[in-house]
Amino acid sequence: MADEKVKRKKVRRKLKSPYAWTRKWVHEGELPIEEISRLSSTYMDHLGKVLTERDAVAYWKERLTSEGFWDLDGVSGLDPGDGFFIENRGKGLLVGIAGGKDILEGANIIVSHLDSPRLDLKPRPVSGDGDTGLGMLRTHYYGGIKKYHWVNIPLCLTGKVVRTDGEVIDVSIGRKRNDPVFVIPDLLPHLSKTQNRRKLSDGIRGEELRAVAFSGPVFSDEEKDPVSRKVMSYLRRRYGISEEDLISSELCLVPAWGPREVGLDRGLIGSYGHDNRVSSFSANESLLSMRKEGKVPDRWCLSICFDKEEIGSEGPTSARSAFVELSFHRILELSGKRGTSRELSAAMSSSFALSADVKSATNPLFRSVQDPANSARLGAGLTITKYTGRGGKIGANDASAEMVSAIRRLYNEHGIVWQMQETGKVDQGGGGTVAKFLAARNMDVLDTGIPLLSMHSPFEVLSKSDLYMAYKGFSAFFLHHPVQKP
Repeated sequence: MADEKVKRKKVRRKLKSPYAWTRKWVHEGELPIEEISRLSSTYMDHLGKVLTERDAVAYWKERLTSEGFWDLDGVSGLDPGDGFFIENRGKGLLVGIAGGKDILEGANIIVSHLDSPRLDLKPRPVSGDGDTGLGMLRTHYYGGIKKYHWVNIPLCLTGKVVRTDGEVIDVSIGRKRNDPVFVIPDLLPHLSKTQNRRKLSDGIRGEELRAVAFSGPVFSDEEKDPVSRKVMSYLRRRYGISEEDLISSELCLVPAWGPREVGLDRGLIGSYGHDNRVSSFSANESLLSMRKEGKVPDRWCLSICFDKEEIGSEGPTSARSAFVELSFHRILELSGKRGTSRELSAAMSSSFALSADVKSATNPLFRSVQDPANSARLGAGLTITKYTGRGGKIGANDASAEMVSAIRRLYNEHGIVWQMQETGKVDQGGGGTVAKFLAARNMDVLDTGIPLLSMHSPFEVLSKSDLYMAYKGFSAFFLHHPVQKP
């Protein structure tokens, strides 16, 4: 018994925790600056190319195919170490590497989402004002935003239009440096006396989120909507689409600026879309590196990227859909199984999942909404979040103490700097992730992620060192979880 206690003490000393309770890195030695710089550069390039979930799926399919990953639709079997992917309607994606163990022993899964808050165009978006000669685009905001963030900034129009003959037309205006952009004009401060009496949340109303799309000559009231006709004339000439075609479109306005380094030390990255492309990037990049280095994991490794998280995970591309079950069925079949409901249940129940999503970082300007002992800081590592939700943990996946312990042990053993995080003070608000939808499939799930400043804004900010720790932490999870108990 005494020998066992000595053994455990030695193990604990060996696994000295890199837990960053204080706002600094707890590391022995230097940070790998060159590796962090390379990863950050690749990530910024990713952000510059990916503005929507459709962009993300196209980006990853191209990269995965070039690195030897196979589309499972054309595969008849898988060997340990093989990389593969499954696409879901152009908006969702599963990326995987086959493990050495039987799939019935479960998989190590990281789930994330590809959608971000934005301004969707309404089905009939075009309006005109003959008095001012301005053509406008009506929008309906997507996800939780502060509406006043979206006025007076350059916006680009991106997405798809599907005509009645099935032809798909890609639309992109404002992405290139010389492209025109769009803008939602706010009221000048000199005439804002009435507007200033509104609550901050009502300072800009939903129906006021209309973007300037055209400027033409002022017409008389007798001429019917001439500016609208000018807008449609442009779209017809450039893209060959009619006003009715816009009804079957997915077009949105997103910020027209690209990612930028923030701070004199260039230690931060500011961009639209960190939420939650940083998580899908870190997970998929980990799998690409494993494949490139020829590492064969014991357990199957899956990165599942969903859509529609920002609006409650509804629809066939969301975490509530049957995409997970259908993907597991396909993997079971390729593993020589029959794909029975019993086998499906066994594979999912034996799996472990990390729900990777961004977290709120402490903002020094608004400390009062955070509990200092349970809030994250930029640059203090990857977060562990036992539960999300609001108020009395409503809508949360409250991870088990055993699962939290297992991930602590994993991160500690592999030198992953991490910090404990809670969204904010108990009655201040809250939020949720897709964790609860994976837990409903009888998986052990824990929330983890990267802290952000200005989350859900057009310019969110993260730390490059936290990005690096997410990449390293997700790699460790794929290759080494579960870690043997001391």
